[in-house]
Amino acid sequence: MTYDPLDSSVTEHPYPHYAELREKTPVKWIASMQAFAVAKYGDVLTVLQNSDTYSSSQFWPALLGEYDPVPEVAPMISLDPPGHVRIRKLANAAFVPKKIASFPPKIRGIANDLVDDIIARNGKAGSFDFVWEFSALFPVTVVADVLGVDVKRRSEFKHWVDDVLSAGNRAAYGPERLTQIAKSSMELRQYFDDLYEQRKLDPKDDLVSAFTHAEVEGQRLTKAEVMNLAILLLIGGVETTTNLLGITLVHLRSRPEVMQRVRDNNALIPNLIEEVLRYDTPVQMLFRHTLKPAVLNGVEIPQGSLVLPLLGSANRDADQFADPDTFNIDRQPGQTMSFGNGAHFCLGTFLSKMEAKIAVEVLLDRFEQLQAVDGKVKWMDSYFARGPKTLPVRFKVREPELAHG
Repeated sequence: MTYDPLDSSVTEHPYPHYAELREKTPVKWIASMQAFAVAKYGDVLTVLQNSDTYSSSQFWPALLGEYDPVPEVAPMISLDPPGHVRIRKLANAAFVPKKIASFPPKIRGIANDLVDDIIARNGKAGSFDFVWEFSALFPVTVVADVLGVDVKRRSEFKHWVDDVLSAGNRAAYGPERLTQIAKSSMELRQYFDDLYEQRKLDPKDDLVSAFTHAEVEGQRLTKAEVMNLAILLLIGGVETTTNLLGITLVHLRSRPEVMQRVRDNNALIPNLIEEVLRYDTPVQMLFRHTLKPAVLNGVEIPQGSLVLPLLGSANRDADQFADPDTFNIDRQPGQTMSFGNGAHFCLGTFLSKMEAKIAVEVLLDRFEQLQAVDGKVKWMDSYFARGPKTLPVRFKVREPELAHG
């Protein structure tokens, strides 16, 4: 078995490859990526917590290359401490739990509106594509509302985000696909360029306005920094939650007993979300570069090397999680790697989990039946992000008198 992130058969089902890496070569040179893959939980933790050695500065360039919508400034995700603190403070103002605690009614309303739309299009029973009619639209609508972007264009945003993220696979693509990625990158940039100019003249109660007019130590963010931060939050806020919801339905399909338990007891939904995040991680890896020579698990890593901490593998490490290849919503998993670790621990973690919890509550409340149709899942064409590309589901609407309210 050969682990190659650019091989579609690996991205379809990476976990046996991760198991072999953890057992035989926990730190392995991957020729196709010109990078060292890091598979064990403890080693991944070392990489993510030691920014003096393992830098984030090349994260975005390594992921997006020439398809970065705003290449002239480094995004927060690519700034090492203490340089990222200025932008992180601004972003934290939108994502602190106290502020997010006021979001649930709006989030629940968005989820119910999407279900209403599904019923209007498809009737009270039948089938629909869960990804394109719910899970892709739900988080982008929530994040669009927070950022202040046009909710009516949410489908465009989902396409743009998918295309830009797929740039991580650019080495495997032909000219036609690369042209499409470049077009989406340009359109995404243009949208936020226009929005910045609008909010500069006419501020609203949204995050782009706050970024545009905020002062940090007497200085304001530049236009490029505002666009970069908005795009980063859009990508991060859309992709992870979209994939988390899709993956959740994938695994519930083959576990009807888990579905029934969660239907019978909504209090188990947070446990379900945590186990999905651990068992089948929506973000499979991160990117770091060594600022100096390092030795990790006995392997010498030269200065300037690309290092890939494999979050999906760390979350299946038996040294950290008992019986890790078993899906068990009763486990207390402790600290998973699903949202990273260290200085760049994802600031949208609380919001993403809240969105997923509310979405599952609404879906189980509104649908008497909701089940993925086919056991063969078509996964996204990405080694970085993991989730179903499409997910046909059978559904039956719960009659109002039977609904929980």
